[in-house]
Amino acid sequence: MRHAPRALFAAAALAAPVFVAGCGGEDSERAAVRSYLERVNEVQSAQKEVLVRADTVLRGYAESKPIGAPALAGVEADVRRVRAQVAAVPPPSAAREVHDSLLDIYDLDADLVAETERMVRYQDAAPAALAPLDRASSRLRLDLDRAKTPAAQARALDRFGDTLGRASKRLDGLDVPVLLEPAHAVQVKRLGSTRTLSGQLESAVRKKDSRRVAKLLLRFRKSSSSKREERRLTQRGIKAYTARLQQLTEAQTELGRAQARLNRTFRTS
Repeated sequence: MRHAPRALFAAAALAAPVFVAGCGGEDSERAAVRSYLERVNEVQSAQKEVLVRADTVLRGYAESKPIGAPALAGVEADVRRVRAQVAAVPPPSAAREVHDSLLDIYDLDADLVAETERMVRYQDAAPAALAPLDRASSRLRLDLDRAKTPAAQARALDRFGDTLGRASKRLDGLDVPVLLEPAHAVQVKRLGSTRTLSGQLESAVRKKDSRRVAKLLLRFRKSSSSKREERRLTQRGIKAYTARLQQLTEAQTELGRAQARLNRTFRTS
């Protein structure tokens, strides 16, 4: 399985500090909002390095820069820790909408980091799981060319089927990110189908059924070479993943709107 294209859009910036203009006139409500915003800003300023790191690795991945799993290690936990610290600042009723919108952004950020880490790990593990198939395919062709008897050909097919089974088991055991779920499912199914055909071909060879061998060989070659459906399903997965990036952008827009509504409230009061 080839590496799928990475995120189509650059990762959106992490939550910016929240500011409100025009909070002069220290009645109790204004004072409560000002105090809340100052405390939230202090939390975010104190954790600036965490947020910059998360933004850097997400943007790097979205731009197809080489991002390894170690670069992502702990980033999700760090973002969730900042989120918990922001959540611990009790908002006054007037700032509840801003507070909830800000927490939504942290949740989406953390989820996106987690999904990106899964993608990085999968894209490292999947080729390793499938690598033995290239060697096995080459050996199968060589063994079939050299085989002088149906029994020798059958043994070669049996060895190839065992390799397919092991590769399928390793691939099926991987943690699959959302982006690659469709292509992964197709790959696992194809490996299973190829293994079944390999077994049927082995049986036909042992029985010296040349007519069935010829038919199965055509299906065998087709099952190991078709990539069109996999590409189509991968594109569908990319669309689903980029929709999550769009959710983050929309959440940031909503935070801006909530801030603007809060500003208007205090400008007119």
